[in-house]
Amino acid sequence: MKSSKLNEVVIKFIEDIPSEYISRVVDVLQKEPSFDKKRLQHRLKSVIPQVDVQEKIRIFIENWDALDESPSPKEMGIALAAIDAALDHQRNKESVELTWTGPKTRNVNLRRTDQALVELIDAAQKQILIVSFAVYKAKLILSALERAADRGVEITVVVESPDVSEGKIAHDTIANLGKAVNERARIFIWPYSKRETTPNGKYGSLHAKVAVGDENTLYISSANLTEYAMNLNMEMGLLLVGGDLPRQVNGHFEELILGGVLSELIN
Repeated sequence: MKSSKLNEVVIKFIEDIPSEYISRVVDVLQKEPSFDKKRLQHRLKSVIPQVDVQEKIRIFIENWDALDESPSPKEMGIALAAIDAALDHQRNKESVELTWTGPKTRNVNLRRTDQALVELIDAAQKQILIVSFAVYKAKLILSALERAADRGVEITVVVESPDVSEGKIAHDTIANLGKAVNERARIFIWPYSKRETTPNGKYGSLHAKVAVGDENTLYISSANLTEYAMNLNMEMGLLLVGGDLPRQVNGHFEELILGGVLSELIN
């Protein structure tokens, strides 16, 4: 049996149903002597009455049956319990904090936007991804990126280009990254030729504000890389450490690069 296919079937099932039902499924499987589709579906439906979950059970059993070498119910129960425990451990390792620029309140203490982003950059040892619509006078962030470059960190920056922003950006994002970052980072834009348009010819904008450090820390915010966003505006975001989301976001942008959706600017 190919373990990767089995893992895919198990993970999809675990992600599709409420976690409290996994133990019920495992208990049933441990008591079944052999794989019998109809019997298994009947037994599992008897302990999980929710109709929507029963449909997901049916799909799970069909995917199980389609494996090249179907594991026994006891083997599948062991796989479900082990992978569910591993995923639960991974989820528990994650930490999430809110980030904020703006007026303070007495009872809620939030991490400053610029502090969270600088922390991500300063902690990175291998690679950093930065995505922003605008760049203007973000001295703390750009200084942190220079320090990262000095450590040998691979830096990828994706920004909106003034040439394709239809006047939405008043400043040159590329120039505002500064000479040091321009010379030491991979810089990408989303060219017109790769953008969808409305029926009247309007183009979308590269409006995401994201940072990923070492595929382990993910920052998502409303804040651009600008002085106002870091100090004056009302901006809110999330800083997530651990889990699989940082890797997924980094991989998403790497695929956009490899697929030619984002184009590198050659200095």
